[in-house]
Amino acid sequence: MEQIKVANDGTSSPPVLAFGTTVLGVPLLLTAVRCTLQYIVAPFVLPLFSVSGSFSPTVNILAGVFSLGVIFYNLMRLWRTNWRNRYLLLSLFVIPVVLGSIYLDYLTYLSF
Repeated sequence: MEQIKVANDGTSSPPVLAFGTTVLGVPLLLTAVRCTLQYIVAPFVLPLFSVSGSFSPTVNILAGVFSLGVIFYNLMRLWRTNWRNRYLLLSLFVIPVVLGSIYLDYLTYLSF
């Protein structure tokens, strides 16, 4: 398991792994993949291939579930750092939004 250096000086710099890379690298990449799926592939790319009907809500639901997984993964990674409280507050705001989005996409999926 990777060891995380915890900054005790109260700086706002991102936590750093033992090898010098930031903890935020992988979570940021995962978030970028989710946003690309949900906001570019589903509304713009799928209609180009005429598969947007009932498949688009499915992509959004999967992206939402993936998003929840990324949020919990990020919380585990950042829990032992000084960024824990900031990310926890952000997560408490984002999780209901993602759950609401999943619910609305589910209702859209049922209507097809």
